[in-house]
Amino acid sequence: MKVIIPTALRKHTGGQNHLSIAATTVQDALEQVVTAHPQLRSSLFDDRNQLVSYVNVFVNDRNIRDLENEATPLRETDEILLVPAIAGG
Repeated sequence: MKVIIPTALRKHTGGQNHLSIAATTVQDALEQVVTAHPQLRSSLFDDRNQLVSYVNVFVNDRNIRDLENEATPLRETDEILLVPAIAGG
């Protein structure tokens, strides 16, 4: 499956716009992402290893908060999109 890395987080992945991984749940996928790119951990997880509230995670255009959160099961053909909140006004 593919994890799409938004522009704001690519500085932590050496400029890669996506990562190819094999995972069975969103939690597993995110752990693989931060294991491969440890600099992403503070952008995705808090100090209790919980997904931060200002990053939305989508699986095939559906927010995981509307599914099973990090326990959302994944298929090989799924795409995960990380969407950090953007502040401004």
